[in-house]
Amino acid sequence: MRTLDEIEKLLKEKLSGNQTEIQKYTSKVQEVEEARRKADDDLLAAEAEVDADRYNNAKNAIWSADHAKELYLKQQTKLKQERLVTKAEYNQLLKEITQSANETHEEQNDRAAALVAELRNISDESSQTWDQANKLMRLLQREVYKEPEGNIPNGDGTTTWSSNKEYKNFDTVHNFYQSKISGTSLAKRSGEKKEPATASSYWG
Repeated sequence: MRTLDEIEKLLKEKLSGNQTEIQKYTSKVQEVEEARRKADDDLLAAEAEVDADRYNNAKNAIWSADHAKELYLKQQTKLKQERLVTKAEYNQLLKEITQSANETHEEQNDRAAALVAELRNISDESSQTWDQANKLMRLLQREVYKEPEGNIPNGDGTTTWSSNKEYKNFDTVHNFYQSKISGTSLAKRSGEKKEPATASSYWG
């Protein structure tokens, strides 16, 4: 089976050959039109001189130029309309284009899946970083700083509610992976296993 590049080269060669042939008859048409103009001039001169031989030659030249132009234009039209491949070749090339493109996409998908697998590893690290940052904030707040939970007196008769500190950052690899890649065909190809969804403000 041919590659897409090989098929592209084949099709362009066929088009180039066809266009060369069309241009050849375009040039021939231009040549006979010039011959026709010259014959017209000769005919007028022969009429002025009453030169029968020259008159007949000019008439013959006009007839030849007109019929040559007609022939060349017919051939040019035929070349423009003529199919450059048979029906069987057309169907075979369609099949080869599809198969070659599918094979190329499979290879590209395999390479992309390897990158997705690596990105998933970084996403796992990103998740661990988020979890570690949260644990450290709570350790600092509750055990090191020893801030009590719930209402805290301010000393002026008012109170402040103390909630757990949370690390918040939506611009992370884990958030990107979960929102853009997880569950896609490439993610599955890379070996992603579906995990139960967990409610967390981290996932947005």
